[in-house]
Amino acid sequence: MKVGAIILAGGKSSRMGVDKGLMLLNEKPMVQHVIDTIKLIADELIIVANNEEYKKFGYVVVADEVKNAGPIAGICTGLKQAKYHYNFVLSCDVPFITKEMLSLLKQEVADFDAVVFEKDEGLHPLIGVYSKNCLPKFEVALNAKELKLKTVLHHVNLKKIDGTLFRGKFFKNINSKLDM
Repeated sequence: MKVGAIILAGGKSSRMGVDKGLMLLNEKPMVQHVIDTIKLIADELIIVANNEEYKKFGYVVVADEVKNAGPIAGICTGLKQAKYHYNFVLSCDVPFITKEMLSLLKQEVADFDAVVFEKDEGLHPLIGVYSKNCLPKFEVALNAKELKLKTVLHHVNLKKIDGTLFRGKFFKNINSKLDM
């Protein structure tokens, strides 16, 4: 099964103060860590970003169709552009993901609209696989100004994977300079 990938890099980075996907982590942009891992398993890569600088990574970059509406808007934009039915959805600030994590998501997605990890503090919806079946429900949520992705996921055929299978920092996202 071919699966595409959508990297969400359109956030405001308000806590960071600068575009966090472009911040250096171990001498390379944070988004490059995500790209380096996802390109091992995905058949297409789209970056949803409102910053033209992301074009330097050599992949298709599309701007959010709906501005300032969070990850749901970015996922909708990415799913509309994607050529495959199933797509990894990853935020640009999860540099510690692994091919093993992504492989598990991919193998579990059959018969579901979305597959995400669940661990300790709840769902990790920005490390997941989403099908184009999510698009209509996400668009309804956008139109209703329901922008909480975790809430909208209750309206799709969702499979939750036990994230405790992966220890350490794999789920850590970088939201402030203190997280680096």
